[in-house]
Amino acid sequence: MKKKNTAQTLLEQQIQELLAPWPDPMSRIDFRKACHIGTRTSIYLLQSGLVPCENNGKKSRCYKISKADVAAYLLRRLTEPEYYTPPSDWYKNYPQRKPPATSLIHSLNYAAISQQKLHSYLKKTTKGYPDVLTVSQIAQITGYRVHTVSRWCTEKRVKSFMICNRYMVPKAWLLDFLTSEEYNNITRKSKKHYAMIGAVAPKPRSPRKKG
Repeated sequence: MKKKNTAQTLLEQQIQELLAPWPDPMSRIDFRKACHIGTRTSIYLLQSGLVPCENNGKKSRCYKISKADVAAYLLRRLTEPEYYTPPSDWYKNYPQRKPPATSLIHSLNYAAISQQKLHSYLKKTTKGYPDVLTVSQIAQITGYRVHTVSRWCTEKRVKSFMICNRYMVPKAWLLDFLTSEEYNNITRKSKKHYAMIGAVAPKPRSPRKKG
C-alpha cells in the first residue's frame, strides 16, 4: 500500500511541476497546451463537463479552468484514459457537431422493463457468437474497448477463466453482467450500450388527442 501511495504522490508532484508555469485559472488554450491535447478534444472535455470549468458566455476566451481540476484530469487520464474518450462521431461532425447529448436515457429502470425483453435483445445481439467468448468478441458485442473488457475480467466484475493467458467468458456469464446494475450504472456508456437501452427502455406514451 505504501508503494502505491508513494507512486501516486510522485505523479501528483510531477503534475504540479508540469502545471506550475501556467496561470490559475487557465484558459481553454492554456489547458490544451499544458495537457498536449487538440482543440476539439479540449472543447469536448469542457462542454461535456468531464473537466469542470466556468463559461462566461463570451464568443472567445469564455472558459476558466482551475489548476486543481486540470491536475485531477491528468491524474485520472493516466489510469482511465477511456473515461475521457469522445464519442466516435465527435471529430467527424466537428464543427457541425451537436453538444454531448443530455436527453438520452442514461440507464435502465429494471423495475419498469420486462426482463424477458432485455434477455431477448441480448440473445439476439450475441447470436452467431460462440458459447465461450474472448475479450475481443465481448468488445465487439458491447462496443467497449478491449482494454476495458480486460479490466472487467481482471477486477472480477465479469466472471471469467484463463486459457493460455487469455480471458474466456461463457456467454451466460456475460449476459449476467450485461443485465446487472453494475453494467447499467456505467457512467461513460458506449454507443452499443445506449442502443441496448434505447431498444428495451419503455417508450413514452403519446398524449391522447382530445375530442
